[in-house]
Amino acid sequence: MKPGPLAAACAVAAVVTAASGVMAAPAFAAEAGRIVELKVVEGNLTLVFQADGLPDGVTVDPDSVAVQIDGKTIESVADPLSADTPTVRRTAVLAIDNSRSMAGDRLIAAKEAAAAFVDELPDDVSLGLVTFGETATVAVAPTQDRDRVRDAIDGLILDETTGTALFDGTALAADQTGDEGARSVLLLTDGNEDGSSTQSLEEAVDAATDDDVAVDAVYIGDDGAQPPELLQLVEGAGGQVITSATAGLAAVFQQAAQAISSQLLVKATLPESAPESGNVVVSAKAGDVTLSDSAFASLARSGQVQQGGNYGPRVVQESSTARLFDASTLPMIMAALFLGLLILVYAALSSFKRDEKQGRVRRRLSIYTLTGRAPVKQEETTTVLGGSQVARSAVELAGKVVTKRDFESGLALRLEAAGVPLRAAEWMLIHVGVAIGAAILALLVSGGDVIPTVLGLALGLGLPFGYLAVKESRRTSAFLGQPPDTLQLIAGSLSAGYSMPQAMDTVVREGSQPVTGEFNRALVEARLGVPIEDAMDGIAERMKSKDFAWVVMAIRIQRDVGGNLAELLTTVSGTLRERERLRRQVRVLSAEGRLSAWILGLLPVVFALYLLLVQPEYLKPLVSELLGWLMLGVGITLLTVGALWMRKAVRVEV
Repeated sequence: MKPGPLAAACAVAAVVTAASGVMAAPAFAAEAGRIVELKVVEGNLTLVFQADGLPDGVTVDPDSVAVQIDGKTIESVADPLSADTPTVRRTAVLAIDNSRSMAGDRLIAAKEAAAAFVDELPDDVSLGLVTFGETATVAVAPTQDRDRVRDAIDGLILDETTGTALFDGTALAADQTGDEGARSVLLLTDGNEDGSSTQSLEEAVDAATDDDVAVDAVYIGDDGAQPPELLQLVEGAGGQVITSATAGLAAVFQQAAQAISSQLLVKATLPESAPESGNVVVSAKAGDVTLSDSAFASLARSGQVQQGGNYGPRVVQESSTARLFDASTLPMIMAALFLGLLILVYAALSSFKRDEKQGRVRRRLSIYTLTGRAPVKQEETTTVLGGSQVARSAVELAGKVVTKRDFESGLALRLEAAGVPLRAAEWMLIHVGVAIGAAILALLVSGGDVIPTVLGLALGLGLPFGYLAVKESRRTSAFLGQPPDTLQLIAGSLSAGYSMPQAMDTVVREGSQPVTGEFNRALVEARLGVPIEDAMDGIAERMKSKDFAWVVMAIRIQRDVGGNLAELLTTVSGTLRERERLRRQVRVLSAEGRLSAWILGLLPVVFALYLLLVQPEYLKPLVSELLGWLMLGVGITLLTVGALWMRKAVRVEV
């Protein structure tokens, strides 16, 4: 946010001594230049340059104005702003404190200063007036009717209440300036915010900065101590507070109006070689003095406008290779997807009608068969996707694929370990659907951009595996903490005279998941003829538990050599409980290291994906130049080595 006309134009200090009553003459700031407004539209740069603090009779030479972008001079033309150049809308709003503390000479001086500002202001500038006491009021909306503003100033009266709604007055004045052109607010007050405003300090500052309004203030005071909240308000909006005695107000306001009168309209056409953003420097001569100012701005040719000195995030133009499909092909893609959905629906309905028709035909012909009865309808297999013919066919096809690829057993084992009640074929079908759906969603959201589509496909392929890994890890971690209590329960049951299968049944009835589910499966396998030790070995394999594998080994040894199994399981239970306590202690002590490893390992990858989506031009040198490929390879190698080293450092085997 650039400072307003007053702050950059002059700094008047009027000090009144209580003993002598002598007032010093106003002192103005040194000459300076300032960019009031800057915008770029379709490759054309337009800005408003203002000269502040010039002596009377000294003006800026338009022919001396020079514009540079990142140190390179471009051709430009400068003309004084006036009523003959209506391309730039200029608006100023006076916000005057009319609370009871302004009674007497202060209100009279405020009226005289405002009248002097009106007299000096150029005719093409729209001027408004806002007053604030306990409440803020629009006395005159911005207008070029100077007589109307003068009448409103002459008619200013005191608000007999004691409040000073400074924040409300500032926000209301900023709102009155509109939303385009060179806009400024000039505050005049003798006090601080006293809680009368309905808006907070942050809301008042946001009202000014969001609208790109320059806010400056004149504080009427004899002690020179500026109110803290007034300082926070004006400095937050990018302006300055000037302290002045009543006798110096007119000079301050005249200088503010003269600064607006010195504004120049500078136009330039951006060359083809101009960067998409850069530092714009404007310099000019006023007499023997050289004035200059700079601002960082977006110079994109997409019509992006930068106004009021609020130069936000840099806008990057879309490259010619950024999109795989143009806008005309997107409706065709959507039409193809819609047609594909129609074909699927039609196939499903046709299959249903065909099955129903064949059933009716069989029933009609059944009286001519040897039995004379209708054929018994076999129970149809249902899936998690439904019991329709289309769902069954899709699951059967997926089942053939996973069987042919020979990874059905491994996937089924992972599903069982994770506690996911799906068959391998059903999981594979859902996995493929998620991948295709994510890719199509990214394609539609990005408008046909190939990079988000590929990222969506990769995300769709990785998310189900990640979900399965998390489920498996959580279920395994939950199981690892249960063997001590489970063995204690089995030992108690054996001591009470139960057999091993009966003790396991007690665990199923009184335990908790996931141990109850695993023991129930082992118990069912034992009832089907599988040795109890082999069934329990299956639990250790699915849960990847070395501790439970040792338990099964102990049971096997006891079965061969004999002994008290209850006492043996009690001893093993105590050992496993101590191991679990030590394992948890190690996890607590290594938690910070593991978290740091995750953050340091994922931060470069996540940030690279973010740049790939929002600023692909930043990453283009990495894949278009030899040095970029070399840096990319070195970075990936170092990242991989660092990740493996940190994994080794924070992983402690117990």
